[in-house]
Amino acid sequence: MMVILMMLIGLISFYYVFLFKYFLSNFFFLLVLYLLFHCGFLSDWYFISCNLSLNEYSYYLIVLVFFMMGLILKVINENDYFCILLNLFLTIVLFLAFSSMSFLMFYFFFEVSLIIVYIIILKWGLGVMRLISGYYFMFYTLFFSLPLLVFILYIVCSFNSSLMLTLEFFHLSINNFVYIYMCMGFLLKIPMYSFHGWLLKAHVEAPVFGSMVLASILLKLGTYGMLRFLMIFYLNSVFMAKYVLVFSLIGGVYISCVCLRQIDMKVLVAYSSVVHMSLLLGGMFTLLKLGFLGSYVLMISHGLCSSGLFYLVNVFYSETNSRLIMINKGLLIMMPSMSMLWFFFCSSNMASPVSLNLVGEIFLMVSLVNWFKFIFFALVFYSFLSFLYSLYLYSYICHGNSNLFFIMGSGSVLDYYILLVHWIPLNFMFLNLVMFY
Repeated sequence: MMVILMMLIGLISFYYVFLFKYFLSNFFFLLVLYLLFHCGFLSDWYFISCNLSLNEYSYYLIVLVFFMMGLILKVINENDYFCILLNLFLTIVLFLAFSSMSFLMFYFFFEVSLIIVYIIILKWGLGVMRLISGYYFMFYTLFFSLPLLVFILYIVCSFNSSLMLTLEFFHLSINNFVYIYMCMGFLLKIPMYSFHGWLLKAHVEAPVFGSMVLASILLKLGTYGMLRFLMIFYLNSVFMAKYVLVFSLIGGVYISCVCLRQIDMKVLVAYSSVVHMSLLLGGMFTLLKLGFLGSYVLMISHGLCSSGLFYLVNVFYSETNSRLIMINKGLLIMMPSMSMLWFFFCSSNMASPVSLNLVGEIFLMVSLVNWFKFIFFALVFYSFLSFLYSLYLYSYICHGNSNLFFIMGSGSVLDYYILLVHWIPLNFMFLNLVMFY
């Protein structure tokens, strides 16, 4: 009798957790719709409380957080209660990070979100190397994290305030070398070329929802923090701009060449994130309004496109148990409908019309050419190589002779739903670009 009672309690609890997961997912989507239809009330800052507020640069990043968490909750297994609760906690932390007015609050939630992703990689990672990737992830972060905290405390002591709104009224200036070391804390999270080693390890060993969180949201924490500091320490940013800009663009072209040598689909998609972030960082450091706007648009578009590509890689991995390009060949015959979605996402990744990536990259390239005319030649190589590795990824996987030993399905309805929900906003948001201005 006791065994039957325990089984009934287990079935009832499973049923309610199952309903709770899908209820929360649908609630996040309704919240996203509400925020999208009420975005006109923001003129500059919208205050929630004394320490929490939204403005034009954090509003759509918060919308992206709720949107992606609504999708991720559908991906997570219903039996894994701890994973569901951990992702809900991560949602709250990311919302508080993007809506924080105080740099101390932003730093605290910034680091807490990284600890949560560290736990996700260690517990739900797929590979045997996840412990090493967790070490990479943590030690890369900690090396520049404590100096950033010291720098923020120095700002609080020097200017008697840590509020972004207060500090933006003054063109503050500090020692240039101290400012460079402070920027490393954010450049590491973006990540900038030469600081990107942790990203590849983390993506390869993370589960699919961990890769989706990393690509879509956590990389944007670094760009958002960097954007805020550029506005406040404008005079120091002018000194540092030319070095970061040139180095990031050269690194972006080099990483594009590295993408053409990859045989692991997930590593290639992770490298393409570094390429996009290099252009974003270069446009941001032009310190022009168009550069800020282009970097903001690219943040949103990259979050949707890169997350969709990681989910697509996981769909093929679940069918073939391999991420190698040589094994996943001829999928146009085996999975024709999924291959069409693969083409859609690869074309969006190379910034083809009419995706939001194209709009963001045009804004960034115009700002870069406006800053220095001859940088046009580097942008030509960047655009060509970006097109080349996206085409290489699509054509190598979808064409060629398929492996006859694989018996592959055409994908589940949930897979098509998640991928279309990624792709539709990515290619239709260009119809209302005023929302980003």
